[in-house]
Amino acid sequence: MTVVVSAENLTKTFGTHRGIVGVDVSVAEGDIFGFLGPNGSGKSTTIRLLTGLSHPTSGTAKVFGLDPIVDAVEIHRRVGYLPGELALHPRLTGQEHVDFAAKVRGIRDRTFLRELVDRFQVDLERPTRTLSKGNRQKIGILLAVMHRPELVILDEPTSGLDPLMQDEFERLMRELVSTGATVFLSSHELDEVQRVAPRVAIIKDGRLVVTDTVEALRRRA
Repeated sequence: MTVVVSAENLTKTFGTHRGIVGVDVSVAEGDIFGFLGPNGSGKSTTIRLLTGLSHPTSGTAKVFGLDPIVDAVEIHRRVGYLPGELALHPRLTGQEHVDFAAKVRGIRDRTFLRELVDRFQVDLERPTRTLSKGNRQKIGILLAVMHRPELVILDEPTSGLDPLMQDEFERLMRELVSTGATVFLSSHELDEVQRVAPRVAIIKDGRLVVTDTVEALRRRA
């Protein structure tokens, strides 16, 4: 089993304020791993540590066996990331966002990108400030997966999506995994996670409560 994401005793504090404490996580290649917890529980803090956007206070994080701080460029090349608070330039269109990302990523064949645009009915023509939350979220999903990353890290990915688009998103996640990708899916909604993730970690008040399969959690509940 190849471990793609791991954390050991991962801790982050903000002065006297709690972030996360002693988080242990292991995600195998080809898994859809659910990271579940209420708002403010430490999900986004954990993701920022895994992606090298924040430095841990103590403990270790590894992605592809690499250090998220030291090897950030290599990791970011192989990862697709959708933050919980998606920030798009309000004056740029979706197409301009996509074109810039494609240039940075070195994407020449846009066949997969065009398929995603059609599947999610993404409006790329208007400035993002004129779009609804759901339509901006579609652009975020597009930017996260358009380069066919080995690892997709998603923070509240279906926020603002209607039920039809949520179903399409779930199909896309299963398709990505079928091609060998790994998905780290963070959410505060149990129903969203359990539909696609066989294995789940639950975090509350900055500490992991349990890590187990969805089936085992159902039996225990």
